[in-house]
Amino acid sequence: MFGTLKAFAFIAATLSTSVVLGAATASDGGVIITLPPRSTDVGIKKVPDAAHPFIAPGPNDQRGPCPALNTLANHGYIPRNGVASFEEILAGTREGFNMDRDLAGFLAGFSMMARGNAFLNKLSIGSVSPLIPVVPGAIDGPAPPGGIAKHDRFEGDVSMTRQDFNIGDDVHFQISLFDEFLSAIEEFGDDNALHGPKSIVNMKVMQEFKFQRFQESQAADKTVSFHSSRIASSYNEAAFILTFFANGTDGLLSKQALTSIFQNQTFAPNWFRRSSPGTFDFIVDTAAEVLAPHPIQPGANVNGVYVLDPPDNSQFLRQCNAAYSDFVLNNLPHTLNNVTQPTFKKNIQTLLSIVATPFGCPELLPAGPVGQ
Repeated sequence: MFGTLKAFAFIAATLSTSVVLGAATASDGGVIITLPPRSTDVGIKKVPDAAHPFIAPGPNDQRGPCPALNTLANHGYIPRNGVASFEEILAGTREGFNMDRDLAGFLAGFSMMARGNAFLNKLSIGSVSPLIPVVPGAIDGPAPPGGIAKHDRFEGDVSMTRQDFNIGDDVHFQISLFDEFLSAIEEFGDDNALHGPKSIVNMKVMQEFKFQRFQESQAADKTVSFHSSRIASSYNEAAFILTFFANGTDGLLSKQALTSIFQNQTFAPNWFRRSSPGTFDFIVDTAAEVLAPHPIQPGANVNGVYVLDPPDNSQFLRQCNAAYSDFVLNNLPHTLNNVTQPTFKKNIQTLLSIVATPFGCPELLPAGPVGQ
């Protein structure tokens, strides 16, 4: 499934001699994005270590809808202010969760183009940040990038612990929804000698809770949107939790560890990351298993009625992946094709290649709307 990445070369004419946060700054003011080599530090490890204590975020620090990124920022695995570069996100997700480079590259690369400033190599894990100005030429509208907390593109409906944008708070942790998650564990979870009866989050818990959340959103949100890329994101989120939140010592995800990351945004005591990198293929396969008992077709509510998306029988989709197509064609602004600054253009080319790689698909050019 993994394709071969294009060779990434620096543009000698634009490079300066300074290096910021592991990325080369260019003479046109941009910061060149590079794909780091695969790390050899991929074994089991206690997290956090002494160099990464928990520090609660300050009033100006960015936090958003992703509990994993929030936790990494609270421990300093990514910048504590919640504004990170592409390379910092890859390093932090590897160090904290042992996420494979290509999986992290897809997530960070898509987010950078969709909600960050790919010229300056800056992405907010929360909302708008004064550290991230308007994208050059205002090619995605006159406002600064909204960060991953801004609705659509990255953040979307049918979250596990956030309300849909049109009916509530889609950014901050909702204890009422988390209580539903805990109830699903009480009903479907596994017993464990260390943590007690019904204390382990298993596949059945995730299968039933995810379907419950879809039913709730579909009933309550008259405009719920659940197209191909959002289904992929939503169920990959469930797979991510099962895969990366479990303790690496035994592969089990306890209510304690789940609560620590979701509610407190810190790692549980005596928690160890995975013993091997979690790959894109593994996440996709796990997500498919979560979805299998209650299949959901891509669609959206129209006046409260769930209408399925029309089938796309294009040659591309017969050969490739509907979610990848939706990610690029409908969620990335088409104006990214028009950038002229050398560094910005090179960064977009780099990120598009990185995003396509895990799918094993030919690269598509962005075709989505601007300023949304």
